[in-house]
Amino acid sequence: MRGWRRLALAAALALIATPAPAAEWVDEWRALAARTGFEGHARFAEMLADPKAVALAEDWTAFRGYSARSLVAAADLPPDLKPGLEITAANVGDYPWLKDYLPGPSYDRLTSGDWFRWKKIRIVPTTPYTMSRGRLEATKKAGTFSINEKGELLDANGDFALLTEAGLPYMKPSNGLELYWAFLSRGVGNDNAALKPMELVSCLPDNRVERRYEMHLWWQKMHGRVDSEPLGDVRGEDDTVEAGSIVFLSPRDIKGLAATRRRFASADKPDDFRGYVPTMRRTRILGGSDTQDPMTPGIEATWDEWRQSWLKPDPRKFDFEIVGEGFVLSQPEVGHAYDPAQYSENECEIETIDLELRPVWYLEVRDKSGNYVYGRRLLYIDKEFHYAQYQEMYDQRGRLWRVLDDALDFTPDSGLWMARNYVLWNVIGQRYNRITMTADWSILDRDMARFLDIDRLRDY
Repeated sequence: MRGWRRLALAAALALIATPAPAAEWVDEWRALAARTGFEGHARFAEMLADPKAVALAEDWTAFRGYSARSLVAAADLPPDLKPGLEITAANVGDYPWLKDYLPGPSYDRLTSGDWFRWKKIRIVPTTPYTMSRGRLEATKKAGTFSINEKGELLDANGDFALLTEAGLPYMKPSNGLELYWAFLSRGVGNDNAALKPMELVSCLPDNRVERRYEMHLWWQKMHGRVDSEPLGDVRGEDDTVEAGSIVFLSPRDIKGLAATRRRFASADKPDDFRGYVPTMRRTRILGGSDTQDPMTPGIEATWDEWRQSWLKPDPRKFDFEIVGEGFVLSQPEVGHAYDPAQYSENECEIETIDLELRPVWYLEVRDKSGNYVYGRRLLYIDKEFHYAQYQEMYDQRGRLWRVLDDALDFTPDSGLWMARNYVLWNVIGQRYNRITMTADWSILDRDMARFLDIDRLRDY
């Protein structure tokens, strides 16, 4: 009996000492890193291999009932479309299927012979992306959601859901308005966020740098907080859903320019949008049309793009329709390990850009008034974590105007997010903005009040 006990104990200790087998996506990232020799690939593979990261991915998949990887595995895809594939203008003709997965504006950049060239795209593994465990548990407990005629998201009691619920709505949306609310409710994937610095390079059509900017940006979720103190609600922000702010540090002629913006739950209550203009030494209250203007000269992003899309889902002014579904090659959310858009000597061209195959819904937002800056916006909403993987913005005449393909800073072990880059270009003006962002993770433990107050931010 003692011998059997010793054998049983030895077997149990061996199981404890043997690490759990790596998830298949971890193996794919490690294989990619071995093939490319790129340190960023190896770093991200080890982040994904963290047992907490694997468990979080598996638990979200179990709750959702599918993952991006399961949708990709079930699709009839070209045999060549695998991690490690590298495509350039010289060999793009060997892959006629590429146009089915790479949006036209990006395909044009790969084959471009003039402005904003992409020299090489490299395919990376499809990765499971999650939100935090706290958000998962809150979503499991969430009640029933509804949307009224004003487009307001309500909880089971008829109150504004983003003021009362910590759980995410519409995990499997059935129409365009539900999908847009799923996208909006995700926020930036964090209770607190800070980007310090944000560096923007504005490029001219001849691939020369026109201007450089440096900014700091902050964002805070006011209710349903599950990851950062104060948990629950931020005191004194009873009707505010979220708030963001930005201050420009350079160039010298706009240094000190700052703005704060608060989003209210009511569709009929306009945002509290304020800007401080240092040359005038005064604070201005900005109206609805101001949100449609570029932030400053040389910047393609309007104030409505600073959180991908800040547009309120008001069906009285806009139509929201799911116009299809499929797969898109867009930047992976690897920003915690590396920037997937790599540059060489010319800052206005991309040397190598990593792209990942993602399952998406195609969400069309159409302006019904004729007064909005965009007549139509097409968002490629990720089926796994409800983020806009890609955006196309069209003017009121129906012409493609601006394109946005960004990458996020995702922490696999915690499921928390910030931002990494914006690859944003103007098709009509043939201008390009490269925005590189550095997440300040210390903000998770800090009081954010002074960063969201324009009267304090003007002295930043």
